[in-house]
Amino acid sequence: MLLFIISILISYCYLLLIAFAIRGWIKKNKAIQTEHSYPFCSVIVAARNEETNISHLCTCLQQQTYPNEQIEFIIINDHSQDNTLQVLQEFAAKDTRFIILDAPQESTGKKQALQFALSHAKGDLLLFTDADCIIPQNWIETYVAQYSQSKSSFLFGNVIPTLSSNSILERFFQLDFVGILAVQPGLAKLGHAFSCNGANMAISKQFYKNSYNTNTTYASGDDVFLLHTAKTKNRQTIDFIQEKEGAIKTSLPTTLRDFFKQRIRWASKSGGYKDFDAIAVAIIVYCICLAMTAFFIGMCCGSIHAIMCFCLLFITKTIADIAIFCITAKYYETKQSLWLIIPFQCFYFFYITIIPIFAMVISTQWKNRTINK
Repeated sequence: MLLFIISILISYCYLLLIAFAIRGWIKKNKAIQTEHSYPFCSVIVAARNEETNISHLCTCLQQQTYPNEQIEFIIINDHSQDNTLQVLQEFAAKDTRFIILDAPQESTGKKQALQFALSHAKGDLLLFTDADCIIPQNWIETYVAQYSQSKSSFLFGNVIPTLSSNSILERFFQLDFVGILAVQPGLAKLGHAFSCNGANMAISKQFYKNSYNTNTTYASGDDVFLLHTAKTKNRQTIDFIQEKEGAIKTSLPTTLRDFFKQRIRWASKSGGYKDFDAIAVAIIVYCICLAMTAFFIGMCCGSIHAIMCFCLLFITKTIADIAIFCITAKYYETKQSLWLIIPFQCFYFFYITIIPIFAMVISTQWKNRTINK
């Protein structure tokens, strides 16, 4: 009886979380007025071993609709071991908007590389993306319009994962990524931003001068910890850009090994969370997955109570996930993957249970660099 009550409480908390996220998604956006002033903008990118991707990003930057004389592209080479620097220098030789920096020898990691690049930025608005991303032509213009209208000091947009093939495995990866992303904007629009993606965010120059502070203990999390810092200053100055023009596209892992390495890297920063919303979301999601794992083991051992509790949690989570996946399918371009939601549920709870444990006890590599536990 006690286990069933616990299951009901966990189910209720998860349903409430997803209900709030859905409420945020269906909340009408404020109309963004066309902006006729053009503050100077700096786009900042840290690139490490990105020779196969960096030219695509640079081309996207060159095609921005924002006035040429009001932007600079600061790209810092983070100790690349391939031809990333040479590719960047070729772009800089033809386009003076590109400023190519080499990370100092003592610099270790993306966070320090970005901080070094920030010290060279001249923009009133500082935008961040990643070297392996594709950005729309009016990306900067969309950010500036929102920034000028809301006067926010911290803005972030969405990330749309793109498929490189039609494999079932990659579609599972897509659903997993969207499952993380879909909750972020929903809660952000209700004033409870808890996470963001450093591949698509911006801060004001004033915020950088007065309040820039990110957790340097963890190799990952240059984005989330900065968001949490902004919330401690004034959560009213945080703004989410839901318009598709403000979203960027990024590729998914193509192998299970790369997928788990990425997720372990993301999970490794969670021990540094001090933000209530981030902790609450993490606890709710982990509790339902942990409970499902425990009841699944009990079910395999023949426990009737475990079967009842597992079925309750599985049905609750599946219904909630179907609701938010369907609402966001058009935005994230996942309509062709929706039929995999139920099969996805069959392994998701177990993988979510073990990933944080792996993140605490093992080290992983990212671009030939060890990620701190």
